[in-house]
Amino acid sequence: MANFIVNEKKGDGTYITINRGDVSGIVSDEMAGEITGMIDAAGKDSKFVVYRSAGPDFCIGRDRGANPYAPAKEALDFRGNSETIFNFYDSFRRCPVPVIGGVQGRALGFGCSVAALFDVTIATADAKFALPEMGHNILPTIAMSALVDRVGRKGISYLAYSTREVDAQTALAYGLVSLVVSAAQLDAEIDAVVKAVTKAPMPAVRGAKEYLGVAIGMDVKSASSYAKNLHATVNTSSRMREK
Repeated sequence: MANFIVNEKKGDGTYITINRGDVSGIVSDEMAGEITGMIDAAGKDSKFVVYRSAGPDFCIGRDRGANPYAPAKEALDFRGNSETIFNFYDSFRRCPVPVIGGVQGRALGFGCSVAALFDVTIATADAKFALPEMGHNILPTIAMSALVDRVGRKGISYLAYSTREVDAQTALAYGLVSLVVSAAQLDAEIDAVVKAVTKAPMPAVRGAKEYLGVAIGMDVKSASSYAKNLHATVNTSSRMREK
């Protein structure tokens, strides 16, 4: 898998690039497991992760072998296979530092899920997003689970039921992406976010990720109380004054 995934440590960040432009960025389960380990490792020694995909498309789905829609013979085997993907999805959520992603071209199925999982998703104006699983007689709940805390119900329902591609501006309205830019601006916009994160003290970088990961499942009163406590803990830390 080494030729398919480029993993580089540059300064304060870890840069992961899917190098499968010839097949539109598809990712196998084995690759997903390897990337999970990379993201987990980055959470220990990096201030941020940048995730990209080489080629005209971001990712058009998972590489499932010769017969991509053949079900496993037994439910237990099928569950074991899917756990690799659920763990991959969870690596983005449990990573204590922000994962910043750039999306160009098509982000379909698994690719749409990954785009949603980034903490900051910057998409080019020509990007397209879709969950095509229902069109192949597959219940798309694995992909939907990646969107459930990122995208509103109306957006998820449309993507799941229509199976149609939506453009970058629609994805922005859904909350699936953070910003839409021209293809020429993509690198510069990612660099701008990276520079801002690099300047910020580590406790603040981690604290913001922690708050978003926890508070979203709370009621408003609890989320406010958690914000107050985390704010006091982090902002009085001596590490907040380190250069």
